[in-house]
Amino acid sequence: MKVKKKLRKLMALIGMVSAAPMPPVLAADAPVSEKIHESRFHMPFPVQKAGEKIDVLVRVEKTDRAYGFYLILVEEKSWPVEKKEDLQRLYYGWMVGDSGKTPYPIKVRLQIDSVDAENEIHIDEIVAERSPQYGRSADEGRKTWRAEALYLSRLPPGVYRVRLENLFAVPQIDFSTLFAFEKDSRKY
Repeated sequence: MKVKKKLRKLMALIGMVSAAPMPPVLAADAPVSEKIHESRFHMPFPVQKAGEKIDVLVRVEKTDRAYGFYLILVEEKSWPVEKKEDLQRLYYGWMVGDSGKTPYPIKVRLQIDSVDAENEIHIDEIVAERSPQYGRSADEGRKTWRAEALYLSRLPPGVYRVRLENLFAVPQIDFSTLFAFEKDSRKY
């Protein structure tokens, strides 16, 4: 009898914890880690305010494929049609029936530096142009990730330090955005 009572209490506690609202994680709040991330890594990178930063280590394996660093625009499937169209205008720059191109409001600085002594890679770019790459279903089909390439190229194998900084506040983006690192594995 005592075991059942304790199990009920435990289940109630688990239910309360999972139902509690989670505060949003800001990229600037994320501690800089010495952990080396592998391909298919992503983390929150909000663009609503300027100054958000990411500083991570990533591993590039020996491969014939390119590696990409992306800004992911997260579309909820439950959104109204108008909001989905606004995100697609941001992603592609236009929608059928538009009279002109939608300006791209995002401006970030991307730095990629090799940590390994044998590679002397140093990339420092300001990304202020859209570069739509792919869309894919996520979160069991409840979301669509729309990837804008920040940098997509072959890199020598090794460990790289990647820093990303949001240079311009974009408060009108009221949805989640992510930073992603992954090896191109799409079939052409």
